[in-house]
Amino acid sequence: MNPLVIAQAAKATQSFLMNRKVQIAILIIILYFVFKKKIKKLIHRIRQRKFDKNEAQDVNQIAQQYRSASNPSGISWMINVDGTDEKEIERLGYQSKGKLQPIANAYRLKFDESLSDRLRKELSPEDFQDWKNIVD
Repeated sequence: MNPLVIAQAAKATQSFLMNRKVQIAILIIILYFVFKKKIKKLIHRIRQRKFDKNEAQDVNQIAQQYRSASNPSGISWMINVDGTDEKEIERLGYQSKGKLQPIANAYRLKFDESLSDRLRKELSPEDFQDWKNIVD
């Protein structure tokens, strides 16, 4: 390769990296990847504290029961494989009547996913529609 082309490329790269905005952007990207896990853990702890503050409330217990019905084994990585207790979810639907929003909020705080999204994955479309009709 031509030495002049290499020299120009090196000079252009050096001037690019000396740009203050580029340095700040690179620093932000590096810090993001360095502290990514710590930030996720911090957010999880904050959500857990909010959930634990209201532990005595019925909505938190029902949210936990929804999770147990959709994950009978209790092993998080098996949630998509270990089956669903549809009768329990139907029973919880009757319990949830009129207070679905607070229960869904508690579920999102605890498990970092939407209750309706989880139930869509776990139930057939007909069962999900039946559940929606019960809770609405």
